[in-house]
Amino acid sequence: MLERSRQPLGFALRDAYPWADLAALTRAGEGAGFDALFLPEVGARDTLAALAALAGETTRLRLGTGVVPLPSRSPALLAAAAATVQERSGGRLLLGLGTGPSGPGALDRLRATVVALREAFAGGTGTVEGSPVRSPLPLPTPPEVWIAALGPRATALAGEIADGVILNWCTPDRVATAMPQIAEGARGAGRDPADITVAVYVRAALVAGSIDGARAMAAEYGSYPAYARQFNAMGIDPADPDAVIEGVMLTDRSSAAARLEAFRAAGADLPVVYPVLPPGGPSADAARSTLDAVAPA
Repeated sequence: MLERSRQPLGFALRDAYPWADLAALTRAGEGAGFDALFLPEVGARDTLAALAALAGETTRLRLGTGVVPLPSRSPALLAAAAATVQERSGGRLLLGLGTGPSGPGALDRLRATVVALREAFAGGTGTVEGSPVRSPLPLPTPPEVWIAALGPRATALAGEIADGVILNWCTPDRVATAMPQIAEGARGAGRDPADITVAVYVRAALVAGSIDGARAMAAEYGSYPAYARQFNAMGIDPADPDAVIEGVMLTDRSSAAARLEAFRAAGADLPVVYPVLPPGGPSADAARSTLDAVAPA
């Protein structure tokens, strides 16, 4: 759980930066006062392998998967990889998980996987669909397990079983709507809702040309039925990329800090700034400039 007495801020690095650039951005983020790094697993690298390496580049930064979709690994392999990062980082892993493609039974499998991983990290043996799940390493402290949540059933599940929840493509009002859902799930499981860290990805288009990248990204997500439903519920036309950008992104440096505070006021413990780059390939300079614009230090 992240410390509640301060105002933590995370950052996400999605693009396929050359390794030297990725490592330099990570070190710079830690030096600038960011509290956590999240790597989405979108095909650039194996996220847990990358985090194990980045653990050696950092000393304080929490290292999060944001997120690993369950179909990408067996639960047993997931447990082994996560334990490796937790060991190498000295206990700094935030294991973010998602269902992957939605469908019947997806949330049930997520629940079963989280329960099995907790048993494994505690030194026991969990099971998922009859297959054993064990941690190959003794861990003094188990990694926190967070889940990505889009709809109300997923946010309630986060409150019930997770250490943290990752929200995505949200207005501050959407964060506020998720809070009672998380609390309901927590209280139903006899948990204190304050023990669940609420993170929200906030995309930031703050450098020249990045609005073009933002439009392409907004159009892509607006075409996905699950996100289209969320945009509609927030009063945003998913077919209008500019409306999506205005509703959920940071686009102005002078108002970025106030916008992040709006997410915190709505209930987010950890806004996660997600640099949006100009088209044309990963630019470490553009990412660094974006992070510098909002850095805590």
